[in-house]
Amino acid sequence: MEKTRFWSAVIIATIFALIGIYLASIFDLPEPFTLNTTRLVYGVIGILLSILFFSQITSWVVKTTARLAMLAVETLALEISKQFTTHNPFAPQTLSDGLISHEGLAKLKQELSGVTIIDTSSLIDGRLLEVAKSGFLSGLILIPDFVLRELQQVADSGDNVKRARGRRGFDIINQLKRVKNIKVEVWDKTLAKLAQTKQDLAVDDRLISLAKTLDGKLLTCDYNLNQVAKLRGVNVLNINDLTNALKTLPIPGEILHVKVAHPGKEKDQMVGYLADGTMVVAKGLQKPVETELEVKINKVIQGSAGRILFGHVANG
Repeated sequence: MEKTRFWSAVIIATIFALIGIYLASIFDLPEPFTLNTTRLVYGVIGILLSILFFSQITSWVVKTTARLAMLAVETLALEISKQFTTHNPFAPQTLSDGLISHEGLAKLKQELSGVTIIDTSSLIDGRLLEVAKSGFLSGLILIPDFVLRELQQVADSGDNVKRARGRRGFDIINQLKRVKNIKVEVWDKTLAKLAQTKQDLAVDDRLISLAKTLDGKLLTCDYNLNQVAKLRGVNVLNINDLTNALKTLPIPGEILHVKVAHPGKEKDQMVGYLADGTMVVAKGLQKPVETELEVKINKVIQGSAGRILFGHVANG
């Protein structure tokens, strides 16, 4: 440490001495000082100044060198990160910023052919990842930046349940990047025809407009968004519809074993649920909760909100 300090002082003194000698050729001293004498005087003054302000100079040099080194490291790290993101097939690619003109929209549609746009509800639902892993979902998945912002608001919520769902949504995005035959990209472009109204549109409206403009599919678990999107001619993938389609479909006359969960709206009604969550409404004398009944199915009602089975108690 002492050697480093010594040689630092020598280097700084030498630099100041050379500066002083250079200044001697610009600012001459009056006679009887000659040029050499002037250089000697300026050189000695430079050395004295370097000694007086050695600590301050050293501190400035160290701080400046550290800042430059940090800037170089940050620049290098940023460049490496860009290169890694560009070549890593599992990293979410961010489409470049800027307005998309009408001329560029046709080319973009070709590049994003068959794209699936996902909303916040499908990310926090949890079933999306299993659907993707099973192979029912593949190709390009687009996550709009406004969906990410909405997901962040959920993750920052003061409610513990909402916060957990939001964080699960981000975890699902990270795991989707590793699913085979799936590529995740973040959409942060602005369509020229929507540029004027972008800030005024709600998230659902922006999702529908984006899906309709790109001729893409909208993946959601939101019943209302599902209905509105279909009315506006958007191709919708509803995870609830897929779940209902995969459930075993009882036929009228079939007898099921159901536990009573709670009384129905009418005096002679009881409500129970199958293992897959399907609601069963049975007519008969009301029984205590948790009582197991044999219910003969009379009617099946199917909808996006779920499936409801209606029947009557077969064992009295």
